[in-house]
Amino acid sequence: MSNTTSSPSNQYDLVQAAKQPVVYSFSVTMTLIIITSILNVSVLCRRALRSSSCTHYFLASVPPVLAYVVVSPVNAILSQSYGIYINGTPVACKIVSFLAYATSLWYGLMLVCASIDRYFSSSTSVRLRRLSQVCVARRIIIIVWILSSIYMSPFLFIYYYDSTYASSKKCIQYSTKLIDVYLMTRVIFYYFLIPIILGIFGALTIYDIRSQKHRIAPMNQTSLSRRTEGQLARMLIIQVAMYLLFFTPSGITYILITFVPSMNTPYYQTIRNITIVWQQGGYFISFFLYVLTGKIYREELKNMFKCNRILQQTAEHIPMSLLANVRVNTRI
Repeated sequence: MSNTTSSPSNQYDLVQAAKQPVVYSFSVTMTLIIITSILNVSVLCRRALRSSSCTHYFLASVPPVLAYVVVSPVNAILSQSYGIYINGTPVACKIVSFLAYATSLWYGLMLVCASIDRYFSSSTSVRLRRLSQVCVARRIIIIVWILSSIYMSPFLFIYYYDSTYASSKKCIQYSTKLIDVYLMTRVIFYYFLIPIILGIFGALTIYDIRSQKHRIAPMNQTSLSRRTEGQLARMLIIQVAMYLLFFTPSGITYILITFVPSMNTPYYQTIRNITIVWQQGGYFISFFLYVLTGKIYREELKNMFKCNRILQQTAEHIPMSLLANVRVNTRI
């Protein structure tokens, strides 16, 4: 009897104890995501990396991450700390709900495209290697974004803003069998198919890279470009591993809360928030792993800061020389 009576209080203690740490964690992850995303874009846009098609998939994965920051961490901080809800209007309810789920899918699909691109690039088939080009990558990015947006468009209609009572205004999901079927397809696609595809093409890429050591590389590839492509493949494999590590717990809690009504309680919602905080680590931890494992990425990051220092020093010295010229002209 003592165990059954104490369990509700234990659940309440967890909800109250985790409330403030979760808000602080959202603030930390939000800051790290923004900083690392800006640095990542700055490095990937440099000449040594932007000529690769894989780089364009990496760049295309950044906007969904920044949009996710607004609809997830920022929304959680404002709602739990100040009682301000970004989705507090009928239109915002639909848009925020759409972005909250679509951005994570866009991010995963860009990783899928990058993993397939690395497999094409490392393949022995000339026909497959021709598909690993920047012009092809740009077309695929646009097509994938359009198709995935159409697939996620039902989220604009399955959520509504309930303003029946002033004290309980919420963004609520409709509950029908058709909606449950649609949500199940999203779960299968996002939490099962994407990790499986990432794992398969990641393994194939590793196999091709290892087998390339025992054969002569194509004559049209320089040693620098081969080294860049190989390190981009390594960066992608790290990204895939981080995706599986950080996104799997959040997927499990989402499935339980969505499809098991008895678990849709404040206690399990708190556990869900904790796994969301853990998931957000996958958006910024890859940057630090890139720096540690990618020599070209690390060199380009250093060169970027060196260029900024040179420009800053130049900007500081130009006004002094101009003043000196002005003084000489006035004396004359």
